[in-house]
Amino acid sequence: MPLTDPPRTAPTRPIPSHTGHWLWGGTFDFQNRPAEFVLEGHERYGDIFKTRVVYGHSYFIRDPEIVNAVNVTHAKHVSKPKIVKQMWKPFLGNGLVPNDGESWKRQHKLIMPAFHKLRIDAYAPTMAEYTREMVCGWKEGEQRDFRKEVIDLALRIVAKTLFDTDVAGHSQTINDAMIDISEALIDHAQTPIPTPRWWPSERNRRMVRALDAMDDVIARLVAARRKEKKDRGDLMSHIVFATDEQGGMSEKQMRDELMTLIFAGHETTAHTLTWAWYLLAKNRDKLRKAQQEIDEKVGGRPIGVDDLRGLPYLEMCLKESLRRLPAVWIYAREAKTELHVAGYRIPKGAILAVSPLAIGRNEKYYDNPLEFRPERWTRDFERQLPRGAYVPFAAGPRVCLGKQFAMMEMRIVLGTLIQNVDINVLEGFEPDLLAELSLNPGERGMQMKVHFRNRINQPAEITTLLAKR
Repeated sequence: MPLTDPPRTAPTRPIPSHTGHWLWGGTFDFQNRPAEFVLEGHERYGDIFKTRVVYGHSYFIRDPEIVNAVNVTHAKHVSKPKIVKQMWKPFLGNGLVPNDGESWKRQHKLIMPAFHKLRIDAYAPTMAEYTREMVCGWKEGEQRDFRKEVIDLALRIVAKTLFDTDVAGHSQTINDAMIDISEALIDHAQTPIPTPRWWPSERNRRMVRALDAMDDVIARLVAARRKEKKDRGDLMSHIVFATDEQGGMSEKQMRDELMTLIFAGHETTAHTLTWAWYLLAKNRDKLRKAQQEIDEKVGGRPIGVDDLRGLPYLEMCLKESLRRLPAVWIYAREAKTELHVAGYRIPKGAILAVSPLAIGRNEKYYDNPLEFRPERWTRDFERQLPRGAYVPFAAGPRVCLGKQFAMMEMRIVLGTLIQNVDINVLEGFEPDLLAELSLNPGERGMQMKVHFRNRINQPAEITTLLAKR
């Protein structure tokens, strides 16, 4: 039986259609230029439009009412699309990202206490310390790729907070494995019929080696924690020892959840920070305002979790960056039954694509949407935004479980960078904009030159920390 918002007698509003090719519709238009396809489609057709793809129809949505219905109101009547589950399964198994149904509910309930505020707050000193160590390893005037730097940093942070393990000594091995896995995931996402695991291509061999390496690391760490029988306060301890009326997690489920947390916990965070860096570098007046706030409230000491409440402009900068260039630029759901929302009829089996990137450019809710203006994020502005008009972490039951963790980490890392170095991009350099699994600047990265704001902002303890490495 279809779900209905309006009375059955109400007329159904027509949904504009992108016709595309007579045989495969908009499939390859989207695959070849995904972000452009979505943004141009919304500019041309409005807040909802559809296109035919190989396996059915996809509906692209930026109308807040429909977005909120998909995320919240009708959440139990939508699921992860089958094609997305198939894409993620070889890598993340049945972890929280690809999982669904009763299995997802149980796993979500088991893992949720690991993200309790007290447990998360305890990670703040590590985040500040690792960021300051990274900065201390830079030299005045040298050129660096900020994207690479912050990916390495985010990986160190997630390894320490997830496993209570510092990967500084062998981060390159883990980082190379994650790069190979990411490339394979992109291939699966962009290929209608993904290459099977057993196919003997060079990329497939790299993917298998990478997965085996990560599986081995996870298995050894889980075994060691079980043998130790001690909760170290990290996320893995909670996952290893979590139980419910059905008992604990299986070895396979633990592997899947830990792999999901590693992957989701560093790549999107790193790319969010990369775009925040870029937007502040291009808007020097906003950067100066953020610098002034941190200088006045914190000075040169490490930023702690208790400082964050007193740094509202820092949070505004991050929120505006997540609106303007969100790392998670699109996500999808599948209608399990016919839906009637906001006067539209959406058939069972339709793919519902929600793009935070497109939503953030909707002039109905964001005046001058291409302008980077952190000042817009006042309490009054947020209160008047309709539900569904700002969803960088999704919403409803499937809101990102690590949202609070990520927001704390990104504020501490970004604040520490603003505090210690001049945020800039190399003169004449403009990054690419690749809409893959996450929005990223591509192989050319985010090129910058190191300029310290004030040598006093590099306290002596940073040198001591670096000497220990």
